[in-house]
Amino acid sequence: MGERELPLPTFLIIGAQKSATRWLRLNLGLHPDVFSAAREIEFFNSAKNFDEQGVSWYRRQFEGWDGEPFVGEATPGYMFWRHRPVVMAERIQRTVPDVRLLAILRNPVDRAESALIHHIEGKALPPETNLLDFVHDNPAEKERLGIIAGGWYAASLEPFQATFGDHLLVMLHDEADDDPRGVYDRAVRHVGAVPNFSPPELERVRFSYQQRPSGSSHSSRKLTLAQREQVYESFFADDIRKLEEMIGRDLSCWDPRNASG
Repeated sequence: MGERELPLPTFLIIGAQKSATRWLRLNLGLHPDVFSAAREIEFFNSAKNFDEQGVSWYRRQFEGWDGEPFVGEATPGYMFWRHRPVVMAERIQRTVPDVRLLAILRNPVDRAESALIHHIEGKALPPETNLLDFVHDNPAEKERLGIIAGGWYAASLEPFQATFGDHLLVMLHDEADDDPRGVYDRAVRHVGAVPNFSPPELERVRFSYQQRPSGSSHSSRKLTLAQREQVYESFFADDIRKLEEMIGRDLSCWDPRNASG
């Protein structure tokens, strides 16, 4: 009897970067009917992987699958604006036309701050990099790390919504932080499984730099309220208004002028 062919995914977590995609992937993978790949595969957003390695290579990335009916992976780069989401949606539709998509979105100003720290820690940016100086010196449309463009959610999700309709589920990081079980159960239902299981350590979503002491080098990088308002209005307000219409949600909680405390 020959070896069983490894599957193609039945669901994809497409982003957004620095918005708890890893948390979602890990916890979905703990469900007994769900298998999730152990890393970001970067298939559809890589010309080398998609065009040269091909679908047989993609299947091999799901090594460890044990017959679970629902199979997925999380690669936030799939909805990354600079990767041309219209191309990503077309490639995904061509390869796995019935796939379910999930996106979890974080306040884009918070996400930009987190992305900056991520790239400083990864040595892609010098340690003294300041967000306002960086966005002033690097036009968002051309900047390859996507510090700002990674938060252009409406522009990035529009091709996926147009192609996949209600096979796309959009959730908010705020909800994952406040009600992780509720968000988890919605995600489980969307991928097709039964929400009859809770991971043993399903808890509030945290980020490594947030857990560091207040005197750490990153605490000084937090934007002031005035700076947050400047970044919000300059780079995100118009896109957020479009996103509100797209997903039918009030996102005024992302406006720094509505910040509490």
